[in-house]
Amino acid sequence: MPTNGPARAGAGPVTAAAWWRDLHDPMLDALIEEMLADNPDLRVAQARLAEARANRDAVRGGRLPQVNGSASANQVVLSENGQMPVGQIPGFARDFGLFDLGFDASWEIDLWGRQARENQAAQARAQAAALSVEGTRLQLVAELARAYVDLRLAQSDLATARETLAARTALADLIALRAAHGEAGAIDANRIQGEADAARASLAGAQAAVRAAALRVAVLAGKPPAELLDRLEAPGAIPAPPGAIAAGLPSELLRRRPDILSAERELAAATADIGVAKADLFPRLSLGLALGQQARSVADLADEGSTRLQAGPSLLWPIFNGGRARAMVRAADARAQAAAARYDAAVIGALADSEAAINRFDRSLVALTAARSAAARERAAHALAMRRVAVGEDDRLTQARAELALVTAERAQAAAQAEATEAAIALHKALGGGWEFDSDAVDSASRQP
Repeated sequence: MPTNGPARAGAGPVTAAAWWRDLHDPMLDALIEEMLADNPDLRVAQARLAEARANRDAVRGGRLPQVNGSASANQVVLSENGQMPVGQIPGFARDFGLFDLGFDASWEIDLWGRQARENQAAQARAQAAALSVEGTRLQLVAELARAYVDLRLAQSDLATARETLAARTALADLIALRAAHGEAGAIDANRIQGEADAARASLAGAQAAVRAAALRVAVLAGKPPAELLDRLEAPGAIPAPPGAIAAGLPSELLRRRPDILSAERELAAATADIGVAKADLFPRLSLGLALGQQARSVADLADEGSTRLQAGPSLLWPIFNGGRARAMVRAADARAQAAAARYDAAVIGALADSEAAINRFDRSLVALTAARSAAARERAAHALAMRRVAVGEDDRLTQARAELALVTAERAQAAAQAEATEAAIALHKALGGGWEFDSDAVDSASRQP
């Protein structure tokens, strides 16, 4: 927070509503709604969320008993010279059909919490993906709002460039006329004419800047430029910044910013992965059941004597695997440490972003106040010059210079307003406001893994 001057960002609750509506620009509101409806980057994030949730459901399904149906029909030919001398057994044909119909079921008993930890990891990753969607939305809204302000500033600069060209052309004509009558030097006349030529070049640059800004807005909105250029290039006012923004408490960032919450969920998933890896050091116990009908002819499949049954527990314990299981535990632990570092970095970065954004917003409002005061003084000076010229106390040269000074002051005011509005947008983004929590995304997100 700045140590001097008025503070415009306070400790009130950060709004979860659509903060961009406080800029009171209907076109910006419409553009953001269109972008959120069909932006390619947002669709990518939503597809990743759908994938993460499908993976979570697949892991949950693995905790339930697994049942598989089977059916087979085989023609078997046994070797006469094999271990069983089928050719010497009377009535035993070496070739026959074998038909099998049945099902098998298995259920792994989660003795060491392996499946529970897999489920925790999958759930945490689904939550992280949902939070990434919200983070993408927050980023896109802020970028589009900033680009829109840049467009309006470019349009203001274009209008200013036209006014500047007119003022400098009028001034150059007056100086040229005075030089022709010996009342001004040729050096002054050439210098003023050069400034008029530079203003003409600036006008061309301002026109190009408007088109470039409009194209950027169209790209961020996720629309073909041809669909939006006519709407965007129609002149509009620069959105005015709000007079104050509630910044909340720094500790609230941990529960509000999507990037921090997503990093916390990734840490929870990585921690759960350690439990999965450790469980592989211990035996896995499963209960199995296989039941079916097997016969050498289809007609005998329904016979009671064709029933086959196999049931009982099975134990799998990797006694020796070259240290692979313990290496996987170390790898999972390293990934968890990296996730913890990313979480710490996200927290530190968020705190720095918010403090910088608060300071920028406060200072931009001070600068805007000063720019408005300067523009007001120049308007008063211009009005006075007009009155003096009207009564013959000053010449048109004084009027032209007053017009040029006024145009310059109004350009500075427009730039200061655009900077203050962009600072407000950056502050909203840094605070993580303007989005509603997805209950599935943030379930248990505030608890450490």
